[in-house]
Amino acid sequence: MKRLSALILAAALFCASPAAAQAPRPEGSEGTVHREQVWRLPHNADEGREIAAIVFRPAGDTPRPLVVMTHHTSGDNARNGEPRHGVYPHAVSWFVERGYVVAVVHRRGYGLTGGERAERFACRRPNHFAAGRADAADLAAVIDGLTGLPFVRKDGVIVVGQSTGGWAVATLAAENHPAVAGTINFGGGRRGRSGETGQTCALDELVRDAGFMGRRARTPALWLYTENDQSFGPELTRRMAEAYRSAGGALDFQLLPAFGRDGHALLPNPGGIRIWGPLVEPFIQKFR
Repeated sequence: MKRLSALILAAALFCASPAAAQAPRPEGSEGTVHREQVWRLPHNADEGREIAAIVFRPAGDTPRPLVVMTHHTSGDNARNGEPRHGVYPHAVSWFVERGYVVAVVHRRGYGLTGGERAERFACRRPNHFAAGRADAADLAAVIDGLTGLPFVRKDGVIVVGQSTGGWAVATLAAENHPAVAGTINFGGGRRGRSGETGQTCALDELVRDAGFMGRRARTPALWLYTENDQSFGPELTRRMAEAYRSAGGALDFQLLPAFGRDGHALLPNPGGIRIWGPLVEPFIQKFR
């Protein structure tokens, strides 16, 4: 009888475990700065995978609007796996001080999420749109998980991305997620280097795929690039924005003056707030 009872209990736990895995769950206690805490969220489109998000919160438990932020890709792969990859503390504080819950998302293959990347790249047959959609699925999983929690509002979500994260955010705008009110792309794009020639490749395809996104996107988008972005220069980004808008995308494109040595660091560099803050503030206020 005892053995039978043990078997029944084991079976019940086995059956319950998948359901338990589908619930967002925090790790550890809240930190002292903006209540920092890691959350694990089930992935909607990749069964068995979880996405890690580092969540920061204002005081109190009143439901707050959510800002989802996602990171760049470093040329040093070891840095992509760092547990605080893509946490830009000054930007986090800027949003938390304005009453937002901020979730810094580590996409598949990065940081606390780890595992294999969902995105793929090939110089010969580049598909930046498909890569962006894979990353956008990670952001959607976090949005769906966090907006179900009592301290997060179910609507009015703002999504912010840097570099490859900016491209993911631009692609998410084309998914027209019902909880997302607006997206902000800082220096977004994807680029690779040919193993045969050593040259940067597939930049023109960014223009083509920006058109694909614009054809679908109805979510308001703010794109911020600089004149001295060393990854995605002004001639290229103008073409990307024009392709997006011409296809029907709702876009506010801002090509800003040169910033520092490389304007691609506008968001990661604390000094960038004085430039992007006055542009981001009115954009997000429309959705409060």
